[in-house]
Amino acid sequence: MTTTVRPIGLAAAVVLAAAGPALAAPSAPPPGTARVVLRSTDVDTGARLPGARFELWRETNDLAGLQSTGRAADERQTAGCATAAEGVCTVELTTGETYYAVQVAAPAGYERPDEPFTGFDVGGAAAGEGLVVNVPNRSREAAYGGGIRVRKRDGKTGAPLPGAVFEVWKETNGSTGLQTAGVDADQRPRRGCATDADGTCDFAGLADGAYFLVEKDVPEGYVMPKNPVAGPWRLDGPSGRRLVLTVYNKRAEPIPTVGGDDGRRARTARAGAPPE
Repeated sequence: MTTTVRPIGLAAAVVLAAAGPALAAPSAPPPGTARVVLRSTDVDTGARLPGARFELWRETNDLAGLQSTGRAADERQTAGCATAAEGVCTVELTTGETYYAVQVAAPAGYERPDEPFTGFDVGGAAAGEGLVVNVPNRSREAAYGGGIRVRKRDGKTGAPLPGAVFEVWKETNGSTGLQTAGVDADQRPRRGCATDADGTCDFAGLADGAYFLVEKDVPEGYVMPKNPVAGPWRLDGPSGRRLVLTVYNKRAEPIPTVGGDDGRRARTARAGAPPE
């Protein structure tokens, strides 16, 4: 499971205000601080979950990731919160800092996230816009056998390509297309994966539903497609249903620069076409 951090824009604030008194947009935070909304959701359905409890830590030791013990530990904040019936809770944090959210208690009937903490930066823009930190949880009773296998291939030769990075997102909010930002974003149920030497990577343990495939990075020497989002495709039917998706990329073809420059530059080529 993967956590995501998203800015709260005006549209998201409207959603909060319309959701009921408990989510009504409060007054502006004090100068130099930003409002951070922590959201717990069902990783398979997107439903908001009450009863998730969070600790907040500030990055203070310049080491990658959270260190919560020892002499070089990061700084635990007094701010912390538990999600209410609407599945969210709010804290105010100083801007210009990096923080970690740690889910120390999962909602009833749910497992704690695979990732032990969620890192996020509170920039100056967050003072006006705020942030949403989404932490998905999976039900203890969930046992899904669906899967998506991604095959990355050279667009001309069909040769397998290692080193391409993908994400899958599940359609959970009922809106057309993929939404990755805001308090009602779709869900990313699994960590991203990189294709191996055979040009494949797998997303396992997926529930029935519709999924988008998002290409995040391509092998060296290849170009990203103009639209890195594909789908949605449906995983429906008996447990164990699988999809195999083949994605093609073209090489970046170097051409001489104009004006006598001996250097060379890459020509952007259209990606995603099948072998000719």
